[in-house]
Amino acid sequence: MSDAVRETLDRYYAALKAGDRVALRDVVSDDIEVHYPAPDGLLPWAGNWTGFDGFETFIKTLGDHLVIDRVEPLAIHVAGETVITVLKGEWTVKANARKVRTETVNMFTLRDGKIVRYQVFSDTAALGTGLGRLAAA
Repeated sequence: MSDAVRETLDRYYAALKAGDRVALRDVVSDDIEVHYPAPDGLLPWAGNWTGFDGFETFIKTLGDHLVIDRVEPLAIHVAGETVITVLKGEWTVKANARKVRTETVNMFTLRDGKIVRYQVFSDTAALGTGLGRLAAA
């Protein structure tokens, strides 16, 4: 992975963790597209979000429901402008204190040192169960 790609991802994750809006604006494009697929109504943060305001709303909605306890990168793959990160994480649902452990794939499209597209593929069943929207097996 190039140093520029690593720097962009490091800046993104650091700004996200710190809740630093100015730093996020420096690394996220004004016209970013966020895509988080899930069945309708299952995850409040799922859907398509556009522009920096949409990105911020997505992050806020996610933060309204989950606390990030631990995230461990398992792999990072780079193919041109596309970066795929595989993460293993643990989250706590704010409403009921349930723990959710999942692996998640983040797919970024980078252009000119900024994130222009962000897609998240996660275990929606585990998250839906944690939120109490699906019955546990």
